[in-house]
Amino acid sequence: MKRILLFQTLIILLGVTTLFYFGPRHSAESFFSGGLLIAINFIFLGFAWNLVFRKKLVALSVLIIVFKYAILGVIIYQLVKQTWLLPFWFAAGVASMMIASLIFATTAGFFKEE
Repeated sequence: MKRILLFQTLIILLGVTTLFYFGPRHSAESFFSGGLLIAINFIFLGFAWNLVFRKKLVALSVLIIVFKYAILGVIIYQLVKQTWLLPFWFAAGVASMMIASLIFATTAGFFKEE
């Protein structure tokens, strides 16, 4: 989990830096918002599912599934309503987790997970 978050952080920093200098106005903020939102979501899911598997609580897993997506939906809805947010770059920030996952998957054989 630590390595995939490291890859996600590097992708966000690279994307924000590139978009800040070469992208349209507010593209860096939109990309950063999407990337940060998905990274926080990933961290929350890691801790929550770890708790579920350790304690074997079925009700907690149902609560995580129901409320996480409801809260995530409200956050995304509030972000998309902002005038500065560019939906394409926000979606690219969210999709950056897929790039981090692919990098993690391709390098998993080279490094041992701690």
